Amino acid sequence: MSKLLCVCPGRDEGETVPTPASAEDQDQNSSQVSTQATAARFVLVPDDERIRPHPLSAVQRRQRQEYQAYESRVYNLTLDINELRQQIQHGECFKGDVLKLVWTLLDGLRSGAIGLTPSARGFFTSRSHISQDDPEASGGVHQYVMQQGRCPLTNRSFTITSIRILAMVNNTTPGETALEVRRVCGNDGGCVVEVFAKLSGQITRDTLIALFPQVLSDGVLVSRMIGQQIKFSSRLLLFFNNQRRLMQQVAQADLVAALSALRLE
Repeated sequence: MSKLLCVCPGRDEGETVPTPASAEDQDQNSSQVSTQATAARFVLVPDDERIRPHPLSAVQRRQRQEYQAYESRVYNLTLDINELRQQIQHGECFKGDVLKLVWTLLDGLRSGAIGLTPSARGFFTSRSHISQDDPEASGGVHQYVMQQGRCPLTNRSFTITSIRILAMVNNTTPGETALEVRRVCGNDGGCVVEVFAKLSGQITRDTLIALFPQVLSDGVLVSRMIGQQIKFSSRLLLFFNNQRRLMQQVAQADLVAALSALRLE
């Protein structure tokens, strides 16, 4: 079968023009290139150089589980420590704010802007009052509530002997004391501040009206008591809620011992 040759101008008759490759030839060439690239990627590694995954032994699995449990405990403890640190910081800030309010109230007592008025309200029972470690306390303890107004004593002296946070209560604190604090301060709780102080001054008729109303019917006794110098110890209980608001305040004083020390002859 004879070949059909195309002669182009400027070419020799003996020179042939190559025919273009067919589609089948192009597909075959591309498949050969792809096979060569795949073979280049997957290189055979000798058996002595091949790295095979080794399963963990029982000891290694146990050690891994123990370490994971240890990391979990450390993480949980870190969270608990951070939460406790925040609670401590909040508690210290709360105590500082409350003590500032207490000092403001005590300044009012010193200046006479706040006086004492008889009241049956109290936080503790009378029995616990008597059992307090107060060397000057004897007999019954009378309760008074602090109110705005002038102090009924003249030539008065007010000395603070101690201040402390008696109780800090939240909504989960157990115990009867916590229940009483929540009853006074609310379900969220609060704190109770205890202040021991010594008061002294001269008795006036206002003093008898405020502190000893039961003796006003005895005119002779009243005349003997007016002008006398009276001294007594007082225990102040201040109740603050979580919003730092003063909810209740009670002054407890042993006035039996104070009256016994007066010279009424």
